[in-house]
Amino acid sequence: MMIGKRHLLGAILGFMAAMPALADDIGSLPATAGGHAHAKVVHAIRKDGALKVELRFVTDYASYSGETLYDGLDAANADEMIWVEAGGRRYPLSRDTSGTPEAPAALELTFNYDPARNPRVAKWEGVFEAPPAGLDEAELVLPNVAGIGPFRIRDR
Repeated sequence: MMIGKRHLLGAILGFMAAMPALADDIGSLPATAGGHAHAKVVHAIRKDGALKVELRFVTDYASYSGETLYDGLDAANADEMIWVEAGGRRYPLSRDTSGTPEAPAALELTFNYDPARNPRVAKWEGVFEAPPAGLDEAELVLPNVAGIGPFRIRDR
């Protein structure tokens, strides 16, 4: 299928117009240690004494090679690696019935050769002990990522 010159030029100009907005949006998000990926809070929901936080990691760096943010999360080290802070207090990851922290054991960001098509390089979810009602903003601490937040906590 041939694309006409006018359609191609329109597509290129539209892409170029969108790129500064994408770069500004991503650039304002907390960066990883490698500097080419950024964390965005998708949602933070407090329900029944638990706070579920979902992140999306994105990049605007063409041919991003990925990076490992942490590896080997277990019950012994979880409280020192990952937590939510609200109201000057830390809230640790919740544990399932076997004592395993409710977050991935490792966080690896994937290769992305074309962030203009899809900037996402990872998704991350964790469940924490919830801050009490009335504390509606929090910050998330993850290894090798600048402080994530403050972000808004929503109640369900």
